[in-house]
Amino acid sequence: MRGCEAAPEDLGDAERCALERHAHENPTGAAPSADSGARDLVVYEIEIETDSGGTRLEFDETRVPEDLAALIGRLQKRSRPMPP
Repeated sequence: MRGCEAAPEDLGDAERCALERHAHENPTGAAPSADSGARDLVVYEIEIETDSGGTRLEFDETRVPEDLAALIGRLQKRSRPMPP
C-alpha cells in the first residue's frame, strides 16, 4: 500500500471544490465495481479530514472522476510505501 498527505494549501481551488463536491454527493465514494470483470484494478482512496469529521472517497482506476484525475496523478507521484 502506498500513500501521501496533502494540506489544503497544496491543492488548487478547482481541486478543493471537486473534492468537496464528490464528498458531498457521495460521502462513501464510488466503490470499486465487483461486476466489472476486471482483475487487479488499482484502487485510489482519498481521506478528507475536516473539523466536522472525516470522509473517504474510493475509486478504482476505471472510475476516477475526470475532475480528480490530475490530482490523483500528482498524489500518486508523491506516494511512498506505508505500513498496513
